[in-house]
Amino acid sequence: MAEETYHDALVVGTGFGGLYSLHLLKQLGLDVKAIDSAEDVGGTWFWNKYPGARTDVESHVYRYSWDKELLQSSPWPNNYLRQPELQKYFQEVARKHDLYKHIAFKTELQAATWDDRTHQWRIKVSSGKVLVVRYLVTAIGITHKKNVPDIPGLESFKGQVTHSSAWSPEIQYENKRIAVIGSGASGVQLVGALGEKAKSVTHLIRNAQYVLPASYRSVSEEERKLVNQRYDRIWNDVFASAVGFGFPEPNRPTLSVSPEDREKIFQDLWDQGSGFRFLFGGFSDIATNEAANKEAIKFIHKKIREIVKDPQKAEVLTSSDWFARRPLTDDRYYAGFNQENVTAVDLKKTPIKSINAEGIETSDGKTHAVDLIVFATGFDTSDGSYYVVDFKGRNGKSLKEHWADGPQTNLGATTAEFPNLFFINGPGAPFANNPPVTEIGAEFAADLIARAESFRKNGNGSGVVESTKESDNDWFEVTKQVAEMTLFSKTPSWFFGENIPGKTVAPRFYFGGLGRFRAAIAEVKAKEYAGFLFGET
Repeated sequence: MAEETYHDALVVGTGFGGLYSLHLLKQLGLDVKAIDSAEDVGGTWFWNKYPGARTDVESHVYRYSWDKELLQSSPWPNNYLRQPELQKYFQEVARKHDLYKHIAFKTELQAATWDDRTHQWRIKVSSGKVLVVRYLVTAIGITHKKNVPDIPGLESFKGQVTHSSAWSPEIQYENKRIAVIGSGASGVQLVGALGEKAKSVTHLIRNAQYVLPASYRSVSEEERKLVNQRYDRIWNDVFASAVGFGFPEPNRPTLSVSPEDREKIFQDLWDQGSGFRFLFGGFSDIATNEAANKEAIKFIHKKIREIVKDPQKAEVLTSSDWFARRPLTDDRYYAGFNQENVTAVDLKKTPIKSINAEGIETSDGKTHAVDLIVFATGFDTSDGSYYVVDFKGRNGKSLKEHWADGPQTNLGATTAEFPNLFFINGPGAPFANNPPVTEIGAEFAADLIARAESFRKNGNGSGVVESTKESDNDWFEVTKQVAEMTLFSKTPSWFFGENIPGKTVAPRFYFGGLGRFRAAIAEVKAKEYAGFLFGET
């Protein structure tokens, strides 16, 4: 019989959401355990070690806001953090707040079953143990379940194959022929980095993207000092903003200025760097107004033609879609295609037919001979991260069955029929800068748990909390209505699950902004947590 251990709470994952949840539940005085399938803390930033891996959110706001001392003392030498720097930061947080002793690494969550009789979760993990807990807090992350397309003949390939998130430092890519499949954030960063040392890089692109410069640079001591002095104001602005990236979000329509002024503003945004800044930091309506979006597209298309000297390569790299996917940022991407060893293949014109021993065969009959294939094909995001685990709620209902028509949560925190199961940055959370999103989610989950605990200790409940079906449905409708007001809804992407064949198309995020999301939580609290049930339900 499997060994059983009992705890008040279990946290799954030790990235931004998991570490903060662990810290908060410790502060509540709970006996809390955390598990992670990785060998150390960091979540997404533990796994993504591929060349070029870095944030595209500026360093001073891509971290926790709640530890001001660490904000001011933890080094950030450049305006963006690279993967090793982020890994070091997570380790520093875990050590400072004495979190390591509560974490079991190399331990994967396999199954979780709600027991309505005992009001507890019975949890099976890969070590063979069973953990019995009242509260199950999942900070699995939106980029957990890898998406690897089913391409005929992959097993016959004689070279090496990896997914971007499974990149090993032992992979030798210098002087190798490399194919990168996929043009999201990791694909763009990989192509920019690999092209400098590889014999050849072939980028196979289904959807060309809009890639903005990062303007990666060092940060002077004087600049950092000024940021440290303004941290309170900076974070107040972040949490009250729409996307929380630390730059102003002007209430200025794109077409409200002259073409000459618009060009200057776009150029200034380009020079400052950041795809997010270009989409949200110059004008208020690029993501919502077609005419405004076309102006941004026109500017970026012009830049591609200026930078990429080969017209055929430029054509492959020029998107005909709305500028309404996740904004991408890289300094080397477009310029890299001026190298003879870096080429682009348009998979809409010549789709991948199969993979053979030598490489990738496209529909035009050409075999792209390579030594290494990198799938930068992203993830089954958001709710897909939860389907790798056998979650069963009331009456043995699976979470996948429960979300068959799209993932429904109340404010991204809980879902009906799965008591005491909490999501940090799960379905229904805001589309915005990830660290503040996870902070909001972790704090709200901790508030719900603290309220349930107070009822239990006062004899007014059993320590059970869940959302109502009505509140789940209401928030789901809000996310759909808000999404329909944006061009994101008109652009197929993983925001809606459209990157996974057969997946239900529905919004996985709330596009209404951080400030409005916090206001929605505040309203629920003011109404005595309306939409949530506490006690034996």
